[in-house]
Amino acid sequence: MGEVSKMRRALATSRLAAGLLGSTMLGLGVVVVASSAPAQAQQVEGNIAFLIPSQPLPSAVDAFSRATGWQIGYSSAVSRSTVTKPVSGTMAPAQALQAMLSGTNVRIRITGPRSAALIDAAELQGMNLPADDATLLAPIVLTATRATTEGSGSYTTSEATIGKGEQEIRRIPQAVSVVTRKQMDDRNVATIEDALEDAPGISLYDSPMGARYIYSRGSLVDTTQYDGVARTTYYSQANSFSEDMAAFDRVEVLRGAAGLLQGVGNPGATVNMVRKRPLDTRQLSVTQDIGSYQNYRTELDATGPLNDDGSVRGRIVGSFNDREYFTDIGKSRNIFLYGILEGDISDDTTVAFGGSYKHRTSTPCFYGLPHYSDGSDIGLPRDTCLGQTWNFWDTDQMSLFADVTHEINDNWKWKTSVDYWHEQHDVKYEFSDGAINPITLTGSNMYAGIFDMETSNVAFDSYLDGKVDLFGRTHEVIFGASANRLVSNNDFSIAALGIAQDVFNPISIPEVDNSYIIANRYRGGNTRTTIQQQALYGMTRLSVTDPLTVILGGRLSWYKNTQDDRETGLQSAAPYQEKGVFTPYAGIVYDLDNDWSVYASYTDIFQPQNYVNAAGQVLDPILGDNYEVGVKGSILDGRVNTSVSLFRGTTENRPVFDEVNYPCGSSPDGECYIAGGKVRTQGIELEASGELFSNFQLAASYTYTHKKVLEGIDDITFRPTYTPDHLVKLWGEYSFTEDLEGLTLGGGVRFQSETSRTVGTAKVTQDPYAVFSARVGYKFTENVQAALSVDNLFDKKYYQTIGAPGWGSMYGDPRTVTLSLKAKF
Repeated sequence: MGEVSKMRRALATSRLAAGLLGSTMLGLGVVVVASSAPAQAQQVEGNIAFLIPSQPLPSAVDAFSRATGWQIGYSSAVSRSTVTKPVSGTMAPAQALQAMLSGTNVRIRITGPRSAALIDAAELQGMNLPADDATLLAPIVLTATRATTEGSGSYTTSEATIGKGEQEIRRIPQAVSVVTRKQMDDRNVATIEDALEDAPGISLYDSPMGARYIYSRGSLVDTTQYDGVARTTYYSQANSFSEDMAAFDRVEVLRGAAGLLQGVGNPGATVNMVRKRPLDTRQLSVTQDIGSYQNYRTELDATGPLNDDGSVRGRIVGSFNDREYFTDIGKSRNIFLYGILEGDISDDTTVAFGGSYKHRTSTPCFYGLPHYSDGSDIGLPRDTCLGQTWNFWDTDQMSLFADVTHEINDNWKWKTSVDYWHEQHDVKYEFSDGAINPITLTGSNMYAGIFDMETSNVAFDSYLDGKVDLFGRTHEVIFGASANRLVSNNDFSIAALGIAQDVFNPISIPEVDNSYIIANRYRGGNTRTTIQQQALYGMTRLSVTDPLTVILGGRLSWYKNTQDDRETGLQSAAPYQEKGVFTPYAGIVYDLDNDWSVYASYTDIFQPQNYVNAAGQVLDPILGDNYEVGVKGSILDGRVNTSVSLFRGTTENRPVFDEVNYPCGSSPDGECYIAGGKVRTQGIELEASGELFSNFQLAASYTYTHKKVLEGIDDITFRPTYTPDHLVKLWGEYSFTEDLEGLTLGGGVRFQSETSRTVGTAKVTQDPYAVFSARVGYKFTENVQAALSVDNLFDKKYYQTIGAPGWGSMYGDPRTVTLSLKAKF
């Protein structure tokens, strides 16, 4: 970052004539001057949104000149030997030029207000330039810029950080998708679940405990990262995890097994949430959303330098959301704060630390709706809730993080991160369970539960990322270590109330005393679960030939899981541990040309489990393998990324519910499992995202997933029919120009094929459906804009989650309208 300050001083003090360009290049061979920008581009001032992929220098310079109007001179020798780095994000032209040439032997000489010469570093010695020549800029590595999507105005990006370091998406031998900041803003995304609704290949299933399960390629996604650091999550009763997206720049999704990244991987996907970082220019933005069902959300985001030279920067983000839901009693209030400080303690070293806090109070409508006992739909109104007004779910979530990044030299970088998360859930609710007899119209009974859940999780990750020269070629190497420790205290009780519920005219009852629930519980316990993980990992990208790269890697993992009864002090399940488990990874990428590449990859699957059997032992890990082949393209000067992926994964030891031993005394919740399921999943994924044509942004995907249970009946992590065979997601937005400049129109559709769940002879089914959305926006000035969005445009009535006949089916939102106002200062 110190080089950025030097660059600014150079731009401020250097006003040499553009004619110096020719003399600077004299003697260096054939001179090329790039100036293909139209007249309007030559008037661009200040920061510009860039999206330039990695490519040979001539075409990269052409793209840069079209965007900025700059004239760039370079020799034929430089052009023959240089491949640029990708650049995305909003920045000054000179800053983008430096980022584009980072890691190369090319130096930049500013020769005028809008011109520069590119010089081979080896030639500088003969040019008699002063060592402190203010017009000479060395390329820099902008670690927070190339993959950043904020300000890019695009639905795509050329790089991702879901692996260690920044990698071109086209050179990762697995399917990778990014939900960018613009896409989240255009879609009024508030939570991680909202963001993943738009991610290719992802389907969501409502948890009975208020959050949503994430599925990809037929498997539960339980692998989550923050800025590339893995977080372990554990809930004794269903999933309660969520996240406010006001603090995040983008969401990266790597589909398929990711054991190399996590140590604990599954065949579904890994989700990486990348936090917003401070900007080097002052900016304040305020967003106000007003939506159906009294949904009010306010966001404030302030960032900028905190000292004169910009070496210390800060950012603070806050959101407040007060809303009701379409169900009778549902409502919530959320307060969220996020802050980060970032400083350059030297030209080569940057440190950052920050944290977030979220407080939520809500009246939830848990557990969903029943069907008739034969699985057919009752057709209850969408606003039906079988809970009580005294239901509550209060949550406090806090995180702290710190990282240090050190540029050892032009080829090597070291980064170390430490993250801490703490969450507390206090829950009490009444719910109903029981399939409805189609003749008597009875069968639903009332229950009550109380939960006190508290979890702390600390994670550490440190790695070296660099390049080595071997056999006349340059190769990339990453190696590092990680550790993670989670402690989760869970005290819960569920009791039958002995009261019948009328689902057609739900009845209200007085609040049930906690002492009654505890004394009469049929499920529950007070347990402490401790999960510890450590790992050593390494990966190399071997440049075998110019078009062929071979990726080899592996991970050694240590894992330990203990569960104790907090009341008796005894172990509630036998400890489980694995030592030195090796997870291999292999892949190849072959460049067909500058725009297209083909790839193939293989990885092992190793996924420890928390389920116990009737003997009180934790189940053996899920094991398997994952194969993938595909084609990726970066077309239209890198403005559009496309991919086609074919995948196949097989897993075994999947948990199968033990009906014989239910209720099971070895498990606090009365449910035990056996490791008997074997599953194969295969399919195809297609994706295209970016600026398909001028001023039109597109995010489109299609996923076909075929699932087959080879052994056993997998009831938990696979859900064979919860994942639709066919899933289509499409959203596009066009920005008008000339007489209609400022106007934007957007629209899209989400389609999925049939989903179902079979229990005994009863089958609950949701037929194929499509949900359409639309948006119209207007930009009054560069800093003020408004938009009106309509989701579920045609008010389609459907179940977004299918449960058992007696519980768990949940309607999708009816038509909702949201007015969004945003101002920047």
